[in-house]
Amino acid sequence: MRAIILVAGVGWRLKPYTETTPKCLMEIGGKSLLRRYLDAFAALGVDEAVLVVGHLKEQILAEASRGPAEVEVRSVTNEQFTRGNILSLWHARHEFDDDILIMDGDVLYPRELLARLIASPDSNAIAVDERYQDTGEEQKVVCEDGWVVEVTKKIGSDPRVRGEAVGILRLSADAAEVLRGILEEFIETGKDSLEYEDALRELAAEVPIGVVEVGDLPWIEIDFEEDLARAREQILPEVDRLDRGEALPSP
Repeated sequence: MRAIILVAGVGWRLKPYTETTPKCLMEIGGKSLLRRYLDAFAALGVDEAVLVVGHLKEQILAEASRGPAEVEVRSVTNEQFTRGNILSLWHARHEFDDDILIMDGDVLYPRELLARLIASPDSNAIAVDERYQDTGEEQKVVCEDGWVVEVTKKIGSDPRVRGEAVGILRLSADAAEVLRGILEEFIETGKDSLEYEDALRELAAEVPIGVVEVGDLPWIEIDFEEDLARAREQILPEVDRLDRGEALPSP
């Protein structure tokens, strides 16, 4: 299995911090998010990682070179990294010849979350927090008959919403090949400023995508300064506890 991590973006909402440091290199508990991902891959048997880089790419590649030897790291560059991340994923399309994990590079999570996705009986699956709170900013996973039909922010209260997308998607090599065709069509028709979630509707119409519920696990997407503070002060202790194999305290 191969992980594709989208780390090309600027992270505008975390400026001025991200003017000098990429989001994936934010230190949380003395370790960057990227290093946490690579260590998790090594622990779970994901032996390849492809980084889609752009903004401050030299820093990212330097950090990746210090990662665990068990994970082979390659990179592709998206020079138009200020546009939508669908363009970043399109640049990685030549890596779609294996089962893949598609990941955002700004999420703190325990290894258990990734392990559940890898162990899912569905060859195509998305990690979903079914206990989310709707603020209008979340990418919501819409399901019908148990299968994903859409991932979108553009929906409010709807009984078909299963939860919030965490930012990690697993696809079989066959499904990844379908996604490659969809991405190429998007790029050719000028839809290169969109987010990759916009392509998932077309993908879900062609291949079944299941859901892996992870709402009982600590995780956070880091977009704003308050997210970074919460990641360090509240989420990290729980993540570290789970990564050590310890149970979380009862609520």
